[in-house]
Amino acid sequence: MFELFKLVWDLIVLRDTAKKGMFNWRLFGMASGVVIFEYIIALSALALYQKHPEYKALFIGAMIFVAVSLIAFVWWGWLFQVRQAAA
Repeated sequence: MFELFKLVWDLIVLRDTAKKGMFNWRLFGMASGVVIFEYIIALSALALYQKHPEYKALFIGAMIFVAVSLIAFVWWGWLFQVRQAAA
């Protein structure tokens, strides 16, 4: 029940943000793409590591890459938000 409430609340917030001109389908597509990209990298590295523990260095490298790319995307999103607010 609580998950349904959170989902409805998220939709309300997204609708409000779209009305303010801060959200569009391009941003949604980019965010979804980054999430799917990172999910695929992390899951494939985890699955490989679980079956072949000798690839621990590859797993650690993939997790570092995922963390750095997530930080870069959040940084880009923050810069985009600041530019939108200044305009």
